[in-house]
Amino acid sequence: MHPIITATHELLKPGGFDLALCGGFAIELFLNHTLRLHGDVDVSAWWEERDSIILYMQSLGWQVYELCGGGLAHRITDIAQQFRSRRNIFCMTDACDKVTLTKTDELDMYQVSFDPCNLEHLTFIEFLFNHRQDGRFLYARNKAISLPLEKAILSRNDIRYLAPELVLLYKSTDPDRPGYQLDYDAAMAALSPVQKGWLYTALQTMYPGGHRWLPAH
Repeated sequence: MHPIITATHELLKPGGFDLALCGGFAIELFLNHTLRLHGDVDVSAWWEERDSIILYMQSLGWQVYELCGGGLAHRITDIAQQFRSRRNIFCMTDACDKVTLTKTDELDMYQVSFDPCNLEHLTFIEFLFNHRQDGRFLYARNKAISLPLEKAILSRNDIRYLAPELVLLYKSTDPDRPGYQLDYDAAMAALSPVQKGWLYTALQTMYPGGHRWLPAH
């Protein structure tokens, strides 16, 4: 198991939050082996725990920023002062060298850029907030697409992770991004027919004009 996975689990477990690793590390947990280098750590969380997570990360000495669109990030110093315009926040330690922040004229607002290089130490975590309803995980980009929670969130060695079919659906928006096609190819070789069927149906819903991850007919 990748040491970043273990380090993330050990850092967040004391908070008692209902979290699940997502992104490329979730694919590796599903496959039970290391697949590639990773530039960040993505964690799925619920919107209702957002403020508690922010306070927890701040209590550990991490800086917390919310993404605001247009290449802007707002540093959260007071949970009562948030834009909440995006589902992403990122947290970083003082030792993090992946993020470049440039001050703007607005208080606590920065132009932000990210270095895609390999994350060698746990100095950066991105949280992505999701909704659940009636025992189902709702896909953030189309809440008509959902998956029962027991199928959406899986576990290996007490480490929870987002199901690979959900992870791939999120990755489908940018299949040319480095590592995404590798994630798809590796995961698809291990998905069950039921998982594949759900993913294909979701892809058809999201991309009625076609998508390269849909089988040819």
